[in-house]
Amino acid sequence: MKAAKIQTAVGIALVVVIIVLINMIANTRFMRLDLTEDKLFSLSDASKEVVGNLDEPLTVKVFASKNLSPKLNDSKRFLNDLLAGYLAYGGGNFRYEFIDPGSDEELEQEAANYRIPPFQENVWNKDQLELKRVYLGAVFLYEDRQETIPTLQGSSGLEYNITSLIKRLTGQQTYTVGFLQGHGEPDPLQQARPGLDATTGSMSQVSSILQSNYNVEPVNLADMPGVPDKIDVLMIIGPTGMIPDEDQLKIDQFIMGGGEVGWMVSPINADLQNGSATAMRLGIADWTSSYGFRINPNLVADANSSMINVQERRGFFTIQNQIKYPFFPMVNTFNDDAVVIENIDMVSLFFASSIDTTLAAGAGVKLTPFMYSGERAMIQAGSFSINATQEWSEDMFDRENVVLGAMLEGPFRSKFSGVDSTEPEGISVAGMSENAPDDTRMLVIGDGRFIQDGYLSNPANVYLLLNSVDWLVGDTDLIALRGREFSMRTLKEISSTQKQVWKYVNWFGPPLLAIFFGIIYWQIRRNRRYSEELG
Repeated sequence: MKAAKIQTAVGIALVVVIIVLINMIANTRFMRLDLTEDKLFSLSDASKEVVGNLDEPLTVKVFASKNLSPKLNDSKRFLNDLLAGYLAYGGGNFRYEFIDPGSDEELEQEAANYRIPPFQENVWNKDQLELKRVYLGAVFLYEDRQETIPTLQGSSGLEYNITSLIKRLTGQQTYTVGFLQGHGEPDPLQQARPGLDATTGSMSQVSSILQSNYNVEPVNLADMPGVPDKIDVLMIIGPTGMIPDEDQLKIDQFIMGGGEVGWMVSPINADLQNGSATAMRLGIADWTSSYGFRINPNLVADANSSMINVQERRGFFTIQNQIKYPFFPMVNTFNDDAVVIENIDMVSLFFASSIDTTLAAGAGVKLTPFMYSGERAMIQAGSFSINATQEWSEDMFDRENVVLGAMLEGPFRSKFSGVDSTEPEGISVAGMSENAPDDTRMLVIGDGRFIQDGYLSNPANVYLLLNSVDWLVGDTDLIALRGREFSMRTLKEISSTQKQVWKYVNWFGPPLLAIFFGIIYWQIRRNRRYSEELG
């Protein structure tokens, strides 16, 4: 008996030592078993790198009430798991705390100082649904700077938002995106004004979102010797007027210096209200051909298209109908290997034009199409018939997989290379660079309207712009995080009888199992004791 007691004591001591060692290791090493399909509860490598690069302590204060609805409680729990991951990889420079303001006036005032407001929510309290005033927001504090997430309403895209916020707050994101101006392009900083139509030329929505990660600058080359050195990416979006040779040369030399350019251009001026369309004189066809692509002066229609409202006269009455309009294609045919369409299911385009991809080989650059029309498409060129009420027959849609967007990489050759006596009037090409570095990038989409305020209704259009800019600057690590979504795994439908059976199994199964194993354990101990007495 005495030997058995000593053996038991030694076994307990070993278990205690093992538990202590496991806890000591756990305090220095972060491990998590994530069985979700998209590893939703594991930090991405991009997030690990960002939080691992912290030079100074970053503190996160989460103001979260205790009694939240199940949905918000899940978001709160997911936020806690995420922050635990950041803590593990933060190298001691990341810390966080959860604060329940409750009815504490000082804590409520602290939340207000950080611009985290309370909001009303229906919560269950003692089997009754009550409208309560709750908090769920966070503030990120770094040195003398702060960034706030005022209200957390869901878990989708949370890691992307937090990692982007940390990059912005700590100065790890320093890229500047320029938007070309002066040729009828929409102004990225102009606010959309109520009551104006789609032609007002504002792009404030995407600009405000883009400013979460990048510095945004309008670039008007009229009074500049060239594209400013601080510009990393130049976006040429929706010009409606001629881009003169002087500006072309400035942009050309920006490219020859390794600058990246995004082209989102509509060469056709289409007026849906009047049912007319004409080609615009932008002066860029020969220019872009030297880089290995051309935006064709045509319109691409697709049988898979958006709905528009049209008015029709019926006798004495005017009625409004919704019809499919092929010149507003809903694009869902993508190159799955292209990172710029990561997590994008469908893009809405408006009077889009095709991309000529046959010039890339001659220009010595790599061209990768990433966006196409569907299998039933139509191209109009030369003359255009865009009246919304006309009949569209099946045989009109005789094209398929027309290229609408492409990425280019390589040592682009200057349009002005070899120019001497024929150099453009008023400018000098002396001493200019003739070739861009091998890793220079361009991206082209044959539509300059799809991200303007008057047309923007599809969130995927915004994602496409953001992904495009990320790819152009070579910062693609966070693209996959933008569309990281939770997939709800619904339970299989079963009959009422099966539901009753499983209910009773859940009620009585665990205690019965506990009793069963208790009896087995008791029997084993009894037999061991009996054997010791006989021995």
